[in-house]
Amino acid sequence: MKRVSSVAGAAGLIALLTLGSRIMGLLRKLAQSWAMSDGTIAGTYDTANTVPNVLFEVAAGGALAGAVIPIVSRFIARNMRSAESKTVSALLTWILTVSVPLAAVVMLTATYIVQFLLGDAPISNIALGTSLLRMFALQIPLYGLSVVFSGVLQAHKRFVLPALAPLLSSVVVVGVFVWYALTVGPYAEPDAITGSATALLGWGTTAGVAVFSLVQFPAVVKLVTIRPSWSFPDGVGRATVRMGGAGLAALGAQQLAIIMIMYSTNALSDTGTFAAFNYAYAIFMVPYAVLAVPIATAVFPRIAEAHELGEHDKVRGLVSHSTFVVIVMGATAAVLIAVLSVPAKTVVELGNPILGLDIALQSMALGAVGFSVLYHGARVLYALGRPRYVVRTNSLAWASVIVALVGAHIVGISGREATLLWVGLSLSIGMTFGTATVLVLLRKASGARVLKDHAGGLIRSVVVLAVIGIPAWFGVPFIQYHCGGGILGSFIAAGLGGLVVIIPMLVVLRHDLYGRTKA
Repeated sequence: MKRVSSVAGAAGLIALLTLGSRIMGLLRKLAQSWAMSDGTIAGTYDTANTVPNVLFEVAAGGALAGAVIPIVSRFIARNMRSAESKTVSALLTWILTVSVPLAAVVMLTATYIVQFLLGDAPISNIALGTSLLRMFALQIPLYGLSVVFSGVLQAHKRFVLPALAPLLSSVVVVGVFVWYALTVGPYAEPDAITGSATALLGWGTTAGVAVFSLVQFPAVVKLVTIRPSWSFPDGVGRATVRMGGAGLAALGAQQLAIIMIMYSTNALSDTGTFAAFNYAYAIFMVPYAVLAVPIATAVFPRIAEAHELGEHDKVRGLVSHSTFVVIVMGATAAVLIAVLSVPAKTVVELGNPILGLDIALQSMALGAVGFSVLYHGARVLYALGRPRYVVRTNSLAWASVIVALVGAHIVGISGREATLLWVGLSLSIGMTFGTATVLVLLRKASGARVLKDHAGGLIRSVVVLAVIGIPAWFGVPFIQYHCGGGILGSFIAAGLGGLVVIIPMLVVLRHDLYGRTKA
């Protein structure tokens, strides 16, 4: 009971902070919608701004994401502070060694990268994308610092700053978009945008990433001593390479899928289609990040410590219970995304119609289950020292997405709505394959029989979601229409629809978890 309550308490705190960060992130997309709508500049901006994150993940992000918490948790469990500090110092030194030259290469080759991603776009689009990408390139080392800083804090069970940092970053970028909207407006074209407006978008967005990374630094230096060094403690370098190599392969597949989404939306439809997808994806991330991610985040360091100390029964219980909760929360997120797609579209548009936004949300909704399980499963498998399993699950999931996207080109999909529908379905299909693989490998790695141990709870959850989801699907647009159909009516409809879905699911989940614990 105490163990469940401890994880639930941490997850609750993370959920509240994440909710604030995600709401601010959604406000960031609202500000972008107000400033750019889904026009050519929005598509060019989103394409260029995605590149640094993709390149960082391929170069080093995958290597760090799964390695930091298990390795640092190992030293925390055994109170080895000196080894912990030496490890963190080496991680930071190596990430800067890799990411700074990579940023320089991106600056030098920005034109060629943008030409590939934007395809046959006009020269003015290419020029704008090139200028933005050269400024965005500085984000690459900043992303590296943020991954290490967040990992150290989470390993110490300090969850506040890692969850709060995105909120502060979004505040900065919202200010940038407001300034841009007031000085440029949503209907400008790339050939008319001034150098100062381009600098505002480029350097302002990069400043937001700097805030996201550096706001965590003071808390980290209170926990560890950081000195430039390429040397790890004995054996740690090999463990980092082993876990990092697996992470690199796993994240590489994901980043290839993201590149394929960028390429497909730009090639099969107009330039603004990728911006429309990004608006939908930002909405998609809110329920997924608030409901499912906090569970995985809270339990990750606990599983890593229990595994390090050889507490196998505790590991099995933590994996089984947490995976069950993540599945249920992921399914709840999926229903919310589908049910609230119409009012969400109205809110994000801010009076500037974004064609296909609701279709993208509805088609990708099922993917929330897979996103949740993949996120959680990867962290559990890293904690259990099974990085190769992470490669299998992520590679299969994202390779399935890529194959489905290739199908769009083969059958000749064209137009925004059809393209967004296909992209959303591709994500849902790939994530479903990934979920099945994760559950099999979690049982093999930990002995946790999630489907068998929680069969009753899973069946109850599906039944409840169906019972409340179907009327909510029809009821939310009805309420929105009778409340005037505008932004206020959309908020009312979304709020009521969200409560109708979430409250019964929390009751069911509480009954299953605490009833089982007491028994």
